[in-house]
Amino acid sequence: MSNLNQSLLSELTTGIVILDTSLRIKFINSSALGILDTTERNCIGQEIDQVFFENLESVTNFTEALESKRSFTKTDAILNLKRGGKVLCTYIVHPLSDENGPGLLLELINKEASSELIERYRMRANQQISQDFVRGLAHEIKNPLSGIRGSAQLLSNKLTNQNLKEYTDIVIKQTDRLTSLVDNILGPNEKPDFKFQNIHYPIENVLNLIDNESDYKGITITKDFDPSIPDLLIDSYLIENSILNLVKNAKEALKDSNTTNPEINIVTRVSHGEIIDGERNSTVCKISIIDNGPGIQEEIKDSIFFPMITGKDKGTGLGLSITQGIISQHKGNIHFTSEPDKTEFYLNIPINVNKELDLKIANG
Repeated sequence: MSNLNQSLLSELTTGIVILDTSLRIKFINSSALGILDTTERNCIGQEIDQVFFENLESVTNFTEALESKRSFTKTDAILNLKRGGKVLCTYIVHPLSDENGPGLLLELINKEASSELIERYRMRANQQISQDFVRGLAHEIKNPLSGIRGSAQLLSNKLTNQNLKEYTDIVIKQTDRLTSLVDNILGPNEKPDFKFQNIHYPIENVLNLIDNESDYKGITITKDFDPSIPDLLIDSYLIENSILNLVKNAKEALKDSNTTNPEINIVTRVSHGEIIDGERNSTVCKISIIDNGPGIQEEIKDSIFFPMITGKDKGTGLGLSITQGIISQHKGNIHFTSEPDKTEFYLNIPINVNKELDLKIANG
């Protein structure tokens, strides 16, 4: 295959796998790596059934397509992956003949990704409507709060009776409390300060911070970092806050449920083919915060990123909404999976290729 053809196939959002006459993998693009949950190193030169298999008949179908030089399509096939997972796909097999000899081109279409994308769009649209409403309401609340606080201060200065001043002090204190809550809803006012930095720097800051907090005593906290992740274009302070929010949520879930042998694990990996805002990214940094708590209540799973939604007895329900906003500023996304004994929140941040151009665009 020419370098030009290989480059074109690599950029496709459809998964492409090219097999030789022995059904060994000669080429695989990044989209297929993501769909099949594998790496180029682990599959080039391997027979196709060593990477995934559907059933015994599927290999025979590949052989027949090679011999008869006929295409075929399999709709809604469940592929069993080498790492133990399963994926719902439609795949199309095309006979292929080029300067390197005959073979097969396998086109993979991830049906799970399509349905998941539709669901993510629906949830994101609902979240955006909710966030816009809450932020608008917060702005309307903040203006009169300033007037109430100023009036209470003026009144306090004119009062000579110390007992009466206690009432104005209560008004000022509670007004400050409401202002702080509104500021949390509105999020940071300053523009993010994007710089290329090692993603493990803000994570280590979080680990150092919680290491000194008594609330985390008795919880086993582990890290599993991928040192090969290149520097990312991030605001380190904002990313640190995002990860801290997720770690705090995990800690509170473990404490509130009195989980036996509570654990929080922070994992970083390079992931392929993640869909962000409708576009498949060839490579992203995936940061996972995993706990072994009771899981998220079913009734709030669809709305958990909305402001003021929380499964805790105490809390504002703002942490996840703020974290989602921060990760969106980094052109990434946040998702979760949850079941009893395992909840995983994961952040996807694109790995930037053209550093100088990306830095110029990010900082205007």
